[in-house]
Amino acid sequence: MTYGKKDLPFPYDQDFSGIVTRVKGIREATRVALVNSTKVASYLKAGANLIEQHFGSDDNAAPADGGRKPYWSGIRFLTERALSREMENLEPPFLRQKGDGPYRSTWASHDDYLNDLLAFLFHDMNYDPQYSAEVETRGGWLRTDGAFGDVLDGAIYDELLVMCRMPLFRLQLLMVATAHRNDGIHAAISSNYEGALAPWKKIYESTIAGRGFQLRKGVTLDDFADTLAAITEGFAIRNLGDPTAGIIGDDPRGHLAGMAVIGILNSYLEPINDPNGLSLREEFEQKSAAARPADRTEDCGD
Repeated sequence: MTYGKKDLPFPYDQDFSGIVTRVKGIREATRVALVNSTKVASYLKAGANLIEQHFGSDDNAAPADGGRKPYWSGIRFLTERALSREMENLEPPFLRQKGDGPYRSTWASHDDYLNDLLAFLFHDMNYDPQYSAEVETRGGWLRTDGAFGDVLDGAIYDELLVMCRMPLFRLQLLMVATAHRNDGIHAAISSNYEGALAPWKKIYESTIAGRGFQLRKGVTLDDFADTLAAITEGFAIRNLGDPTAGIIGDDPRGHLAGMAVIGILNSYLEPINDPNGLSLREEFEQKSAAARPADRTEDCGD
């Protein structure tokens, strides 16, 4: 049975125009057709499989060539040889290819392929399939049963667990640390953030209003979303680097990450029916002045 592009699972059935930009072809029409071919999608799938095998959870991680740990060699496990082996084992509806001939006829160099692969992986179309966001995390914010603090604890707990097992998150950490300022990786990661945060902003906006709050003066929805993303990613990095630190723990209630998020909400939000109209800095300065001990003048004798 012959499969076409439309038979592939999401996101491999999507339009790769503007994402895959380095395929070979003398004529423009040839390159355009190749970009959205089953062949290119299959090579991207093979590369994604290798990424998942090496950057997935510890239980699923595969050793790199020669038994070396992945962090010794970055993404050097994505060799042409490894890619060819993976292509031979792809399951339908993806296209199986043997040898390196089809690969070399599609990309002029291995670097060109890697750039296209990373641009595809970091595109926002890949965020939800890996994140399982709708099922495990975003829905938690919308719960109306129970205390708001308990709901937040559970949602952040689930979010951290998902993030820590995401191959894409681990790959992003590596790429951010090693990419040059002027290459295309930063633009691809920026696109990923933009696509990933857009639905979260809608969830935050709905949750804040539904719980009777509003953003404090001077705090925008973008500020709120970026702050929570930075906190969550920071705790995920700490947990990956030091699992014994108890950042997540075994109980979705009362963990450190949840405490940090509740602290942000306590500072960034104010009740709709009783706002004080102060910015975050004004609120802090007011409390700081009230907390400062009164100056005391003591008579000093000679």
